[in-house]
Amino acid sequence: MSTIEIIDVGKVFTRRNGAQAQRVTALEHLDLKVEHGEFVTLVGPSGCGKSTLLDILAGLSTPDLGQVLVDGERIEGPGLQRSVVFQQYALFPWRTAAANVEVGLESQARGRGGASRAERRARAVEYLGLVGLQGFEDRYPSELSGGMRQRVAIARALAHEPQVLLMDEPFAALDAQTREQLQDLLLQIWARTGTTIIFITHGIEEAVYLGQRVAVMSGRPGTIKEIIDIDLPERSVVDDIRSTARFGEYRHRIWQLLHAPHSPLAAGATSEAPVPAGAAA
Repeated sequence: MSTIEIIDVGKVFTRRNGAQAQRVTALEHLDLKVEHGEFVTLVGPSGCGKSTLLDILAGLSTPDLGQVLVDGERIEGPGLQRSVVFQQYALFPWRTAAANVEVGLESQARGRGGASRAERRARAVEYLGLVGLQGFEDRYPSELSGGMRQRVAIARALAHEPQVLLMDEPFAALDAQTREQLQDLLLQIWARTGTTIIFITHGIEEAVYLGQRVAVMSGRPGTIKEIIDIDLPERSVVDDIRSTARFGEYRHRIWQLLHAPHSPLAAGATSEAPVPAGAAA
């Protein structure tokens, strides 16, 4: 598990239109701290810089201003301690499910002279079992449904036991029922592993359902508009938590933030959404 500190981050892109160059500010004065083992969801309008921020966290891009620290160390590039799950499955079509999961383990072994082939296979089978794919180890991506492919991608991201899991709208392309199933699966995996997770989504309900906190971003240039602490009943107590009054209050509060004009003075504020009197604790 790791603590992530995003400190006054800014990112500017230059776009060329013929001989002219146009500067586009994607992120501006963005601050966020994610504690050890925390599950934080990030929601914002299209084009607000969510994926740009994730690229910076993954070490695939660098900020023009500010810095990002993991356990006090500046991110200098990609690293095995940070795994990424993208919206697209990004599986190798010529490799089986187990062989796809082994990709990170192979990189880890090369760097450390670590696990043998048999040990890597055993770890891949273990994590495919964790995501509910027992018996599908030797299937190729073309033989799997979209939801199953995304389960393979999650297993691959977790198999080498990263400290941080970064997820960029990983369930957006799935049907509603499969998406809800994978949301529950992800929460189970998080409870078991204690991995620090940052999860980017366009879906307000998904953000509320998954996150301990929801960081709401403004429109471009993206910054943190407000952070909402989520306090919902245990799933074991309430069958359909999405139908509770408290869930609806959180959803409405985030909807208001996303539709309100951006005010720089409010950036980085922290609040807890109002909860109706008598709501279940």
